[in-house]
Amino acid sequence: MVPLVTWFDEAATGLAGAGEVTLLSRDDVRRCLAGFDPVDVVRATLEDHDRGATVLPAEAYLRWENSHGAYTRSIGMPGAVRSHYGMKIINASVSNPAAGLERAGGLGLSFDPETARITTIMEAGLLSAVRTAAVSAAGIDAAGYAEARSLAVVGCGAQGRMHALLLARRLPGLRTVALYDRSPEVAAALAAALPGPEVTVHDSARAAVSAAEIAVFTTTADDGYAEPDWARPGALLVNVSLGDLTDAVFLEAAAVYVDDLDLVADNPRRPLGRLMAAGRISRPGGPARPIDATLGGLLTGRYQARGVAHPFVVLNPFGMGVLDVALYAAVAEQARRSGLGTAVHLG
Repeated sequence: MVPLVTWFDEAATGLAGAGEVTLLSRDDVRRCLAGFDPVDVVRATLEDHDRGATVLPAEAYLRWENSHGAYTRSIGMPGAVRSHYGMKIINASVSNPAAGLERAGGLGLSFDPETARITTIMEAGLLSAVRTAAVSAAGIDAAGYAEARSLAVVGCGAQGRMHALLLARRLPGLRTVALYDRSPEVAAALAAALPGPEVTVHDSARAAVSAAEIAVFTTTADDGYAEPDWARPGALLVNVSLGDLTDAVFLEAAAVYVDDLDLVADNPRRPLGRLMAAGRISRPGGPARPIDATLGGLLTGRYQARGVAHPFVVLNPFGMGVLDVALYAAVAEQARRSGLGTAVHLG
């Protein structure tokens, strides 16, 4: 009898070889990030996106409930910018922290533009948090709030920490930081990690938001709870997470900025997308209360920012896969230069 293995061995199939990929651990990624400014990469990619130099396909979204009945999901985000092609796979479950895991984690993939083979696979949890904070930093600049002296962070987990640490470095006039988290211990730990500005841990989200010119929401809340009268006059509200802001905040804002209009329209899971689907929010120039601009449009000058405006301004980036792909390309290039990563021969 001919051994079964022979029908799929190399000689029988004629396959030429699977090639080689480079694996980058979180520590490798961290070392690569020290070699470039992720905010510069994000800013340039937002401008490229506004000029039409990107490809942003629809996301693949898979949702289920795990054995604890917790919301669990996987999102696949392919994209291309200039000559860089890749994909982000980011998975999350809200029950992970209770099990000692980060809520979200995944992989970043870089592709060879000629062969389409995967060339680099990297840990994406750190990069995802960096990308999100870098978008907020670029948006704060584009919206005209770079001179803010006070910052609030509502939700002091991984995203909140990344935002606080990055913005504490990038806002030159920052003097005070207000923090709130459902867990006072989590907020206190972030307060201890922040160098420089005066930090206060508040006992309510409203107190933290009301104390700041820029308020960043990085919670896991599904439903809106922050009302318009929470905002300090002229404040910028950065809605990073899913919920947090009530419908009234979007409808009463002096200006609303997003990263991509199609992402808003195609995502009714998030409040702004739901308002657009209901006809209460429209694209720029539309019949309903319009979205005022995209971040890329502000950066290229196609739109003009309102600046510090009353009663407040809302920045609501949904998260574009092309930004992750651009960061993956920068990390992969830095890894090649520095000799980082583990080469794996696939066959």
